[in-house]
Amino acid sequence: MWVATATVALSLVCLAGCKPDAGGQLPEVSGEKIAAAKAKPAGFALVAAYPDQAGDTLAIALEFTKPLVGTQDFDQLLSVTDKNGAVVKGSWVLDDRGEDEGRVLRFPHVEADRDYTVTIPAKLTAADGRTLPDDIRRTVHTGPLEPVVGFASQGSVLPARESRGLPVVSVNVAEVDVEFMRVRDDALPRFFSQFQRGGRRGTWDMEREYSWDDESGAERSRTPLTKLAEPVYMNRFVLGGRTNERVLTYLPLQEITELQKPGLYFAVMKRSGTLTDTYETAFFTVSDLGLHARAYKERLFVHAASLQTGKAVSSVELKVLDADGDAILKATTDRYGNALLPYKLDATQVLVATHGDDVSMLPFNQPALDLSEFAVSGREQAWFDVFAWSGRDLYRPGETVRVSALLRDQDGQPIATKGKKLQPIFLRYVQPDGKPLLETRLQPDAQGYVRHAQAIPVDAPTGRWRIEFRTDPASKDAVQGMLLRIEEFLPERMKLDLDAPARLAPRQPLQLKAIGAYLYGAPAAGNRFTAKLAVAVEQHPIESLKGWFFGDPTLELPKEAKDVVDATLGADGTLSQAIALPDEAKPVSPIAAIVTGSVFESGGRSVNRTLKRVVWPAETLVGVRPLFDDKEGPDNNSNAGFELARYSADGTMRAVQGARVTLMREERDYHWSWGDDGGWDYEHTSRWKQIETRNVDLSTNAVRVAFPVEWGEYRLDVFDPTTKLTTRYPFTAGWSWGDENRGLDARPDKVKLSLDKTHYRAGDTLKVTVTPPHEGEGLLMVESDRMLFVQDIEAKPGATFEIPVTKDWERHDVYVTALVFRGGSAQSKVTPARAVGIAHVAMDRRDRTVAVGIAAPKSMRPQQKLPVVVSAPTLAGKTAHVVISAVDVGILNITRFPVPDAS
Repeated sequence: MWVATATVALSLVCLAGCKPDAGGQLPEVSGEKIAAAKAKPAGFALVAAYPDQAGDTLAIALEFTKPLVGTQDFDQLLSVTDKNGAVVKGSWVLDDRGEDEGRVLRFPHVEADRDYTVTIPAKLTAADGRTLPDDIRRTVHTGPLEPVVGFASQGSVLPARESRGLPVVSVNVAEVDVEFMRVRDDALPRFFSQFQRGGRRGTWDMEREYSWDDESGAERSRTPLTKLAEPVYMNRFVLGGRTNERVLTYLPLQEITELQKPGLYFAVMKRSGTLTDTYETAFFTVSDLGLHARAYKERLFVHAASLQTGKAVSSVELKVLDADGDAILKATTDRYGNALLPYKLDATQVLVATHGDDVSMLPFNQPALDLSEFAVSGREQAWFDVFAWSGRDLYRPGETVRVSALLRDQDGQPIATKGKKLQPIFLRYVQPDGKPLLETRLQPDAQGYVRHAQAIPVDAPTGRWRIEFRTDPASKDAVQGMLLRIEEFLPERMKLDLDAPARLAPRQPLQLKAIGAYLYGAPAAGNRFTAKLAVAVEQHPIESLKGWFFGDPTLELPKEAKDVVDATLGADGTLSQAIALPDEAKPVSPIAAIVTGSVFESGGRSVNRTLKRVVWPAETLVGVRPLFDDKEGPDNNSNAGFELARYSADGTMRAVQGARVTLMREERDYHWSWGDDGGWDYEHTSRWKQIETRNVDLSTNAVRVAFPVEWGEYRLDVFDPTTKLTTRYPFTAGWSWGDENRGLDARPDKVKLSLDKTHYRAGDTLKVTVTPPHEGEGLLMVESDRMLFVQDIEAKPGATFEIPVTKDWERHDVYVTALVFRGGSAQSKVTPARAVGIAHVAMDRRDRTVAVGIAAPKSMRPQQKLPVVVSAPTLAGKTAHVVISAVDVGILNITRFPVPDAS
């Protein structure tokens, strides 16, 4: 006990009697800096080989110290093998953007958790010409894919009956947490103005309230989602799929009571067990009502159909809600499911359809059906039309523009006046900046003819001007009469003729002869002459053989023209020079050599002309003539027929024994990837597979062959054993996304329409044959700027329907439109679909064509009257009006201005 006490006392003495340092036990600053320098290979070398993931797509990346030559065939130079030594099919991509431009090679679409061996040859070349010191082999382990999840659709209508649920696409995600919110009915217009699509959104975007001024200066505001919708359900969902597998899972919403109330729902999703400030979002409705709307200037046509059966739904209540959620228009569909509303589109409003427990919405700020792939073009219809012309379309500032015009109705007929004067029209000259130079009132004569002369100011802006015609000067609607070019120019004072032998032999230079002269006759002695040479595969080297294809269109040739001549014309204004073709123009296919020559005036201004000649790689070539429309392709699941023949340059058939004919088919491997914008996209790699080979003897008559084809991309190869050349003809069987629906097999989203005639008159009966991608209920409509005809149809392949042609059709913008619906079924995994077809209806106006001839002397002395004889046999014995223009051909040559054509 004493010892313990003494120890304590001693400690206290030390604590009381010792002064601590000001810093206590703070140690002195010490330590030696180490430079962690990363060794960088010298010269041209490989920096690293590593797996690179973008979204759910894995690639092998090779990083080099210097940019590579981009024109190298990386697929031939480098090889990728798996752990068993098998070559991996694919293609290398050189990074062409960012700070890694030209230095990183990627081999995309490799599998996760795999070992790959990359072999890089020493002859791989950098942009500065250096090569690698030795061959390189690297093994790359790709590792697992990063977790990715997202909604498969940005805005959905889930069928109320037999729905599979809300689709979600995921990779390496076991579970997700999803919260569902129901948008209040009175907030629908506001919601759609802020959320036009789903996708990835941050909490700031969904929760913050803020305002701003738009481009027009108007104040705009954003309402938090919590003020537009209320939460109704939240749960965790289990997703399927194996490791690194992209899987589609349907969230079973049809089993959730809270989501059965009709309306619009907003879903917010995240991976379970994660903290994040961004979410995947989607909005959807649960309904059996599908809506299709067609907007005209002052009318809205609505058709309601069942998503389950595709049949029309009658007695559907329609309401248009304004930005405040108030109903401003009501209507009901008839027994055909149709309604025509007196309504003009307003992007801030929403159409709401109700039928029993089913509710569907159509916000008018959503993208309309894209008609760019349909044959719908041209200017808008007007009650009057103007055919305006001038002797030329190119004028200088300070010159006088002389314009003539005919005023006609929408069908090209003189406007009925009932004995009164024609309504005056207002002509406006519009400058390139959109500002008018002049607006004047013109009074047409009894035939509807007007003319006007206008001096262009010397300080007028140059560029493209417009001449517009209106019946009301305050109206925004105008008919664009014609376009003018106001430029500082000089008329061409020279002419240039180019010539060369009509046919070139392999490796033979093109012997060009140029003849330059002034338009008044003197040779262009000593003038500078230049020429550029471009080459391209010539598939039609024999002009008389229309529909026959020769050569190999897959041959790669330089895309840019090359400067080949820069010389001076001789004393007689001529030049002869041999032009060598580029090395890429190998004698394996007929090749067009296109020369663009320019002769220069002393001031540097040029006159340009073009010459084309064909290089024949052999004395004879095998040609292929498809026995189907080249643009349409053969039907899928049919026999594709061809005619084969061997021709010399003069079009004479030549025989050959044992020509090898091979049908090749392109096989594509598609790879889905998750993009940075929160959506799924796909890429593909392709390879050609030999389907069938035959030996065919070609005689002095065309030989026919046929091959069975399915759907897809094909190529017919014909090898000539004598010349060792191969003719290749690529084609598409069945529909393709680029054939504009011309083939017999309609695209999945298009209906093919075939009319029985090319032109129609009022009183005719139009017969239209419908070929839909699927059978179903539908509508057949005739439209211009309003609905002219509508009829419900049962669409089946080859079904023909008759439509009476009326006086209302006598205009240039009449179209037949077919709309075909397909009902959906969860059991058969068929989704509801809509297919559309559009065909233009041309009215028969061929009886209005008048053949006109003109005769005038070839030369005249200055200051003399020019005698002109005009003939129009069709108008014999009738009164006609003629307008004649005399124009400097040197000006017409600049813009290649054609003779105005009223048709």
